[in-house]
Amino acid sequence: MYVVIGEQRGLSTEVGERLAQFKHMAEVTRQSPGYIRGWWGGDDTDPEVMHVLVMLDSMADAQALKQMVEQNVTGVRLRIMEVGLVVPQSD
Repeated sequence: MYVVIGEQRGLSTEVGERLAQFKHMAEVTRQSPGYIRGWWGGDDTDPEVMHVLVMLDSMADAQALKQMVEQNVTGVRLRIMEVGLVVPQSD
C-alpha cells in the first residue's frame, strides 16, 4: 500500500465552504484506480492550509493520482509514502 500525502494553501476558513471543498476532493479522489481510503482536514495552526492522506493499492496508482492532482491543482505539495507497517487499534 501507498499513501499520497498532500498539503495545500487556500482553504476556506468558513466551515461550510471547507466541508464542501473536502467533499468535492473526496468524490474526485474516490474514483482513482486503487483507492482504498482518504482523509482530508485543516491545519490546526494555519486555518488556510489543508492536509490530505490518500491510501492506494500500488505505487503506480499513487503516482497516477499525484500526477493528476499536480496537473489540475495549483499550489499543492505532494509526496508518496510506501506503507511499511500497519498497526491495528488495540482492543
